[in-house]
Amino acid sequence: MPRKSSRPTVATIARDLGISPATVSYALNDKPGVSAAMRERVLDHAAAVGWTPHSGAQALRRGRSGNIGLVVVRDPEELSREPFYSAVTAGIEAATSAHGFELLIRFVHGGPDDEVDVFRAWSHQRRVDGVVLLDLAEDDHRPPVLEALSLDFAVLGHYSGPEDFVKVTTAEADDAVTVIDHLLERGYDGCLQFTGPFEYAHEGRRRELLAQLCAERGIAHMHIPGTYTVDSGYRAFQAADLSLSTRPAVVTSSDLIAVGALRAAAVQGIDVPRDLGLVSWDDSLITEATSPSITALSRRPFDMGRSAGDLLVQKIDGRIPGGTVLENAPAALIPRGSTARG
Repeated sequence: MPRKSSRPTVATIARDLGISPATVSYALNDKPGVSAAMRERVLDHAAAVGWTPHSGAQALRRGRSGNIGLVVVRDPEELSREPFYSAVTAGIEAATSAHGFELLIRFVHGGPDDEVDVFRAWSHQRRVDGVVLLDLAEDDHRPPVLEALSLDFAVLGHYSGPEDFVKVTTAEADDAVTVIDHLLERGYDGCLQFTGPFEYAHEGRRRELLAQLCAERGIAHMHIPGTYTVDSGYRAFQAADLSLSTRPAVVTSSDLIAVGALRAAAVQGIDVPRDLGLVSWDDSLITEATSPSITALSRRPFDMGRSAGDLLVQKIDGRIPGGTVLENAPAALIPRGSTARG
């Protein structure tokens, strides 16, 4: 009968079985020096008493911290209302914890330079074994810094550089076609695009993609940058030129911007979807709960984060080389009330 222990250890397993701790350690770590029968006996007993490996001790043996870092240059309170980033973070954590790593998150307000300061501190203190980068700029200076610090990193985005990293990309070109073709099919003849901060490279790409598609299809296009908030969407709608076409549609970079635009339309007495269409580049429960509900691209942010975390751990473990890229499939468009047929 296994002896109960509040926290089974190598020593307690050895005591229970009447063998040396070294024998238990060899068996648990699949090292030579014990017979197959003894290894099976030790593993069976370890499972019976609920033994699990100590992640901190494993990290020390590997010469690592056992942590993955994520620095977010956003206000934590603002981020708590942003479903996309919450889902990405949850996905990263799910992947890293599955591999025995802890996710260390730090919020900074000052910008990328403050983020770099955190990376330097983490490297000096050996706090993390790698980091995930979000919101890449066109000429982002963080990857070269991480390379110089000898920190492995994963990019969630389309950054290309000489550094040794892994990345997860999204099918932005395909997604842009999906959005514009849907609007044309529903009878809209103009595009008002409300984005997040233009300093982010993905916002520049989306603007260029939609502008080019609108030009090719002979419909008007207008772009207004802002932040990923409801207020930003409201203000952008107030500033937009609704006369650019007879029946325009608003395309927003996030669900919160879309909610702001929808509220502004209601205040101005504009009927959605009869007089104006609305599509969000991000899907969430928010887009389902509005009235009318908002048509959105389902880009699976949790899966994006999980893929980035998984690639990073594999890179740290030496199981995949730098330069490995995982390309996400195009997003599915979820048609809802905000683009119902006129």
